[in-house]
Amino acid sequence: MEPPSRLALFLDCDFCDETFIRQEMPYLDHVRDREVADVHVLVTREGTGSGGEAWTIDVIGLDIFDGLDLSTVFNTPANATEAVERNEFLRTLEAALVPYLLQTPMRERLNVSIAPSEVDTVEQTQTTEDPWNHWTIEIYADGSADFESQQRSLDTRYGVYVGRVTKEWKLQFRPFFNYNYDRFEREEGTITSSSRRDGFTSYAIRSISPHWSVGAYGDVLTSTFSNVDWRYRFMGAAEWSLYPYRESNRRQLTVAYRLGGSHITYRDTTIYNEIEQLLPQHLLNAEYKVVQPWGGIEIGVKGSQYLHDLSRHSLQFDAEFEIRVTRGLSVEVGGFLELIHDQINLPKGNAGLEEVLLRRRQLETNYEAGISFGFRYRFGSLLNNVVNTRFGGIGNRDRF
Repeated sequence: MEPPSRLALFLDCDFCDETFIRQEMPYLDHVRDREVADVHVLVTREGTGSGGEAWTIDVIGLDIFDGLDLSTVFNTPANATEAVERNEFLRTLEAALVPYLLQTPMRERLNVSIAPSEVDTVEQTQTTEDPWNHWTIEIYADGSADFESQQRSLDTRYGVYVGRVTKEWKLQFRPFFNYNYDRFEREEGTITSSSRRDGFTSYAIRSISPHWSVGAYGDVLTSTFSNVDWRYRFMGAAEWSLYPYRESNRRQLTVAYRLGGSHITYRDTTIYNEIEQLLPQHLLNAEYKVVQPWGGIEIGVKGSQYLHDLSRHSLQFDAEFEIRVTRGLSVEVGGFLELIHDQINLPKGNAGLEEVLLRRRQLETNYEAGISFGFRYRFGSLLNNVVNTRFGGIGNRDRF
């Protein structure tokens, strides 16, 4: 089989700037389907302990390059701009494609250069000192406000993430605050509604092997929607992973178990005539996730049960599938089903119309379900080399 005169690349990445890649790599044929590609580049990413991201680039050889696969990883800091991320991705991708370009006529034009290091005269094995000792702090705040002649609304959320991630430990402490307000002017009078959800969450996870980890969770919550004045909860936990954690970017199957208890005081008396409770509880989560050239699958099962009354439990199933069926055709299906038998916090009495319409109060139900589906089919030219951004930023805002 003769090597291709130009390398055909299929970029499998939902978050990459493909226009930029096409502009910077015009010596490749950028195709829309892996069936006509010479190399399939699968890109995934996951968060790092410092708040940045680890990007994994898997290059999968096809046709004449079948069996020639490689994988590489690069990290971006938490404060990296979009320009920094895409430039680093371009640099890493260009380096990863060198073994494939060497087997095409492009090798005559190939030139590899290595920039000099700022520490060429220093031992490379020295460990960089971290004055923060792996601790990171992220403060966030956002909000929105809408005003009309007869109605207005305000939504705010703010909080702090304090975390530390090493190979052995994963720690996080997070206070959070949420406030929502609505006001409506009607002929019958003025209707106002507000809700709050504030709290503090924390966990400490210890890695004990490539497949096992243990930890503890603690949280405090107050919520007008859930009829919770204050809830204090503490739980111990253990997690087992079938695959080593280092493979989590491409595949994972984990089972996690938590056991603990909560002390809850309610804003209003519940339908079970309770205003305060001490509740033992356990939870079981299982998750399977795989990202492959043919698509991806994510399946999860979550179970929760109160130990003082075993009939008070909930069970949730959720799944997402993205499958490339054939050339140009991909199918996406997702859904979830939750069986609910643990709404011990519901207040007595009927909810008002405003509370129902504005979703300011939790309603009684024994299940919740949802489904999503879609497909994409593209045909015609498979080449994706041309870039044309004229009038790309102009759109219309219609009232109807």
